[in-house]
This record gives sequence, C-alpha cells and structure tokens, in this order.
Amino acid sequence: MRPLSDRTTLTFSELLMLRILVVTILIIIILIILLRLGERHLVFFPSKMSGSDPRLNARGMVIEEVWIKAADGVQIHGWYVPHDSAVASLLMAHGNAGNVSDRAAWLASLHAQVPANLFMFDYRGYGKSAGTPSEEGCYLDAEAAYAWLKTRTPSLPIIAHGHSLGGAVVIELARRRALAGLIVESSFTHARDMAKLMFGPIPVHWLSSMKWASVDKVPTLTIPKLFLHGDEDSIVPIALGQALYARAAAPKQFIALVGVDHNDTFISGGEHYYASLRQFILSCVKQQAND
Repeated sequence: MRPLSDRTTLTFSELLMLRILVVTILIIIILIILLRLGERHLVFFPSKMSGSDPRLNARGMVIEEVWIKAADGVQIHGWYVPHDSAVASLLMAHGNAGNVSDRAAWLASLHAQVPANLFMFDYRGYGKSAGTPSEEGCYLDAEAAYAWLKTRTPSLPIIAHGHSLGGAVVIELARRRALAGLIVESSFTHARDMAKLMFGPIPVHWLSSMKWASVDKVPTLTIPKLFLHGDEDSIVPIALGQALYARAAAPKQFIALVGVDHNDTFISGGEHYYASLRQFILSCVKQQAND
C-alpha cells in the first residue's frame, strides 16, 4: 500500500468539499458582477425633462437655463434663480430621484424666503444632462456647477446645500472647493448604512463599489455646517443624520424638524426651516466678511 502522503486521488468527501468551494466562489463572483452591473439602478432614479420652457412651471421666478461641461466633458444642465437682494449664492444638489423641474416648488419657496441666488443642477443622466450617473460623476458635476456659479457671482460667498444623496455630494465638494458654508439636509452617513436599512442581513454593502462615505469626511471639514433632518423621516432615519452630525468637526448645528418626513422639509418644516436657513446663511456671510 502507498503511503498516505503519496496519494494522488481525492476521496469522495474531499471532492465534494472542493466542488462546494468552487460553486460558492462562482456564486460570489456572479453576485459581484450582477451587483456591479445593477447597483446604479439601486441608487439612481433619474427622470428626463421635457423640452418645454421651464418657466411655465417656475411659479413666478426668473429662471435661467444653464449648460456647463464637467471635467470629463459631460454636458450638465441646471437652473439658476437670481435674487434681487442676494447676500450669498446657494449651490444646490438634489436627491437621487427625478430632476430639477421636480424641485420648482422648493426653489420658489427658497427664493421667497431666503436672500440668496439659487443654482440647482441635474446630475449626469438626469433631466437634460447628458451621460450616465455614477458616484464620481456626481462629484465632477458639482465641481463644474461650483465653477460656473463662482464665475457668475464672483463677489458673493457660495454655500452648498444638499438634500439626501445631495448631502453626500456637497460634503465631497467641500473637500475639493472653498465654500463659505455647508447645509446638509435629510442625509446619511455612508452607503453601507443605507444598504443595511434596505437589505437587512444581506451584506450587499460588502460588494458595492459606491461608498458615499460622508461620515469619514465631515471630521475634516472646518467650515460652518448646518444639519437639518425631519424626526419622522421614513427614508433616511434621523438617527443617521444625528450620527453624521456627531462625527462632524465644529462649527456645526443640528436642527430637528418636528413632524417632518424626508421630502417635505420645505413644506412641513414651516418657519422653523426657513428661519434656520436664513440665520445660517447670514452668519456664514458675516464670518466670511470678517476673515
């Protein structure tokens, strides 16, 4: 009989274990491929805008259509709403669904309540913007929007205002460009935390290429920051907003909007919402003037 160490054939159990291992590895590879191919559809829900004049639904605002190019050549579209008594310019990044035209009511309310120019852009693949959305693509789009706004209103401080996914976009923008302040509304900590909420024990976040790692970035940002979050947010729980705030460097402020959900902050938040924005914007303007 040949010694055990000289065996060249595997036993049945060893073959079975090897097959199970190979099948498991293949399943993991297939899952990674499927997730990478489909994760964009789990994060981005764009809609296209019709070619009609946006001012038809502008609610009395003067709206300028803006076309800019991101650093990688993708053409980006946005709406610019000037204010006669502007003390600052707000660069606005919306959430992961729809397009700028869906935010006409929000823009109109802000225009009436806040002394600032408003510039909201559509991410690539949204509205009239070209291209396909991605995490880095959104960051590049925000940088292009910032460059345009800085040229358009050179004498005014720029404050970035992001809602939901847009919060992650403007937090990254604050790392790349000089801002007078940062408004983070109804946003989250990290993509992995949102994945855990959506998929429970299924470790989807292990396989995702998108990070949106705001919680790792805010400790390095020393500009003034205002965090707003509805205490009845059914999409991004307020606990995530509070955790993001807790990790942020000073100066910072957190406003809990009582009885407010995810997409109705500008409606249900009432005067508390607008007064908080006005106070923060004016404080940013004053601080920049003193620097």
